[in-house]
Amino acid sequence: MIDLTLTRYYAPLLVMLIVFIFSYILLKKASIPGSDWVLAFLSLLIAFLFASSTRTTSYLINLLPLLTIIFTISLFFVLITAMFVTKDFDPFKKIVAWLSFIVAILIVLTLAFNQFPTLNHMLPSSSNSGLDSNLREFKDLIYSQEFKDGLIFVVSIVVVGFLMLKKK
Repeated sequence: MIDLTLTRYYAPLLVMLIVFIFSYILLKKASIPGSDWVLAFLSLLIAFLFASSTRTTSYLINLLPLLTIIFTISLFFVLITAMFVTKDFDPFKKIVAWLSFIVAILIVLTLAFNQFPTLNHMLPSSSNSGLDSNLREFKDLIYSQEFKDGLIFVVSIVVVGFLMLKKK
């Protein structure tokens, strides 16, 4: 399991930074009269007020992983849609989109396994003590050799089919 204790120390700063960014964006979109420096100072003041309250900080700390998962999944779908729908998609941008796709999947999996305890028990090195009988059977099925062989077979068929049908 990943050690995330260091992030707990800096979590109030992260909350303050996120509140600063969102309040600045909201103040800018609301067309409040004043220069950008005044809006930045007001959003910094709002961020300080947010960070000074321990209840709101702890609430946002508990909410941030879920928001990160939702944001990553939505960004993933936007990238996939742009990658497959757009005709003039540059090959370099396509590589960046695939790398972003892989990073998004890794972020979602990491956050999901760290945020939800039932998923944490599904990891191969964990015990079956927190799982009911159906999830134990599912875990045994996923980590069985037959399932791995079938998955490799399906992935290889998809890759070969993709390479054969690829337009030149």
